[in-house]
Amino acid sequence: MPYPAIAVANEIIKLANREKIDITPMKLQKILYLAYGIYFKRKGERLTIEKFEPWEYGPVIKSVYYRYKLCGGNNIDEPIDDPISAGGYSTILPSAVIIPPDDLTIIKEAWDNAKNLSAFTLSAWSHNKNSPWDKAFHTNPQSAYISDDDIKEYFDRLITN
Repeated sequence: MPYPAIAVANEIIKLANREKIDITPMKLQKILYLAYGIYFKRKGERLTIEKFEPWEYGPVIKSVYYRYKLCGGNNIDEPIDDPISAGGYSTILPSAVIIPPDDLTIIKEAWDNAKNLSAFTLSAWSHNKNSPWDKAFHTNPQSAYISDDDIKEYFDRLITN
């Protein structure tokens, strides 16, 4: 079941804070993207309601970007729990979205694989030739969203277990 992206992002921020590892908005976006791809691989469906857009510095979910953009390149100290409205959810607090333990395990898998990498290393990874971002960003005209089919195919090849 897809979740509001901000609810998933906030789970990543909680992991970062628990382990006292800095997480900038850019790093958050890339780990969110990794979690989305791993989720597609493991469950065969989208992790978030919102789709990724192909921005200059890689895949971005716009709602998460605008929620944390004031942090700039600095660490996000705490999750923002302002009311949201996304997909089939009425206006609620992100903290009220219940993500089951098996889905949290996938989010943590993404975190564990990327937590020690810099935002710029993760951005460079997302820019790989023939990556879903590369395909969407370099089409003419540029795609509004990164294709879920491309993400699924890419992560099916990337993750072997």
